[in-house]
Amino acid sequence: MRLITFGDSWTAGHGVEEDEKYKNDGNPLNDKGFIMRLRNMNSWPRWVADKMDCAFVNNGYCGYSNDEILEEVKILVGGNLLKEDDVIIVMFSYPHRKRNINGYKNLLGGKENDILFMFKEFEKLLSPYKHFYFNSFYPTFKDEKSVKVENLPNTFIEPSKCVSDILKQYEIDNDVSVWEYGKRNISTEDKSLWEGNYHPNLTGYKIIANYIYDKINSLI
Repeated sequence: MRLITFGDSWTAGHGVEEDEKYKNDGNPLNDKGFIMRLRNMNSWPRWVADKMDCAFVNNGYCGYSNDEILEEVKILVGGNLLKEDDVIIVMFSYPHRKRNINGYKNLLGGKENDILFMFKEFEKLLSPYKHFYFNSFYPTFKDEKSVKVENLPNTFIEPSKCVSDILKQYEIDNDVSVWEYGKRNISTEDKSLWEGNYHPNLTGYKIIANYIYDKINSLI
């Protein structure tokens, strides 16, 4: 069994590093990728895999939209790189990131405004595997009035919530920072969170891992 994860910067591990000079550099290469590896190896996938006692592959990339995440899934499935007993977790990004505005060409072939279509594409690809979905910092179907989240498959864990909600509550309950570079009290800054201005720190990613493992443990 292996853990294979997909997502954006909240999966890639942005914020694990303590040096704020990297805040606006999603994929720093000036240090031969040291910070990228630091993030990748210490984000929530590592801590979930530790609990599962298995190897993991973190396919999180800073700045990725959900359709770009879908393309990563297609590459691995199309290349026969996934195994039957793999556990797949997709952590969705902000659903409106890189949608077809100002001439942007979406990867979904004209379906850029159909988030449900995108989700069904994930389901087609991942149906042979044990797989789960989580929201990072904005509910995927929050603005899709025609979609009833109670009708989504149970592989989508708490589709009306986000892992960021877990961190906000933890900070309130424990009076400690769970955010990058020691940030505090971001619960009143949702718009800034949605715009990608906040990420977890190492403690935050471990909290997310505990939450994810608790939710999927009985299902794997």
